[in-house]
Amino acid sequence: MKFYFVFILLLLVVLSLLYACNDEPSSIGIEILESDYIIVKTFDSQIDSIEQNSSFFKRIVPLGSSDWILLGKNNTAEQSLVSSTLLKFIFGFADSIKSQIEVDSINVLDSWVVLTNKYVYGDTLSTMSFTTHKVNSSWSSSSFTIEDLPELQYDSEDIGSNISATDTLYTFHLDPNVVYPWMQNSVDTGLAKNYGIYIVPTLESNKIIGFQALTLLSSEAAKLFVVIEKPGAYIDTVDGYVSGDISVFDGTEPTLPEGLICAQSSVVMNSKLNFDIGVLPVGLVINKAELILTVDTINTVHGSSYANSLNVYYLSTFDSIKTEGSAISLRYKDNSYSGDITTFVRSWVSKGENFGMLIQSGNQILGADLFALKGSNYSDESVRPRIKVTYTVKRNL
Repeated sequence: MKFYFVFILLLLVVLSLLYACNDEPSSIGIEILESDYIIVKTFDSQIDSIEQNSSFFKRIVPLGSSDWILLGKNNTAEQSLVSSTLLKFIFGFADSIKSQIEVDSINVLDSWVVLTNKYVYGDTLSTMSFTTHKVNSSWSSSSFTIEDLPELQYDSEDIGSNISATDTLYTFHLDPNVVYPWMQNSVDTGLAKNYGIYIVPTLESNKIIGFQALTLLSSEAAKLFVVIEKPGAYIDTVDGYVSGDISVFDGTEPTLPEGLICAQSSVVMNSKLNFDIGVLPVGLVINKAELILTVDTINTVHGSSYANSLNVYYLSTFDSIKTEGSAISLRYKDNSYSGDITTFVRSWVSKGENFGMLIQSGNQILGADLFALKGSNYSDESVRPRIKVTYTVKRNL
């Protein structure tokens, strides 16, 4: 009986405790819980008010790492572009030929260069012709730019002839008297100098051709063929191999309608873009940030092939183009380029400083493609550069 009474008493205590647990907490308890609640919000510059600014500018970069060497001119009402090319060839001779060159017992009967066409910018039906000149000073195949051209020494005489062009190949002959010293130089640098050739588009040219450049992977770089003769013994053809090539590219800034910015390869055109994110609340955590740039199709100009993407870089100082970190790629879809710039926005928030972004073409040393974009001052606000930020904050009570 006593056991039964104790059991009933314990049961009542348990039920009482369970009932107490189901009671709502006091108002003080609710405030404590809700102060820890968080909410997720989205900021969209297309909807929410935010200050932004953008501009574009020209810069000069060496093009020696490009997969193409560019040659030609393209003049329109909006922009003038011109590209010349430097080439240098070397030889690998058998010992028997080396010994004959050393005693000057070889004659050069003919020589020609073959270039493989990979790209066309401008009117494909227009002409592209050029003159070829013997270079008399050294140049770097990695760093030479239009700024170095005034110091380049070369003969005014055109040493090229018999230019032939197809859809895939350009061929031209060279003066044998220019090529033979290159052969001597390959045998003994003390015998002669070899600074290569400088190829310049003619005035009537109005398109730019991209030829395969010297790379580790391609076998279609410029080739030199030389017909040699050992008098009374043999006639043979030997190959010359390109040892250095680079485009010397120049151009005006494009004339674009009000409110547009741009990115362009080779010339080179970059843009700066900045959003004032000071309107975002203090103490937030950035979950995700997306950048969207709208294309202006009327003023965009592409060649026969191109990398359809843009790169954006984090600007690390005010009023400069100094960047830090890797590029973020913006992919094309539905007439716009977009990409995840979460790391940029997080850095702006954490550092409390924002110098904006640098916008470049997807490969700014390849081709001459012009990407025209709607800028911060474009008349239609709905297609200006757009930033969408998803962030977390504590609930305000």
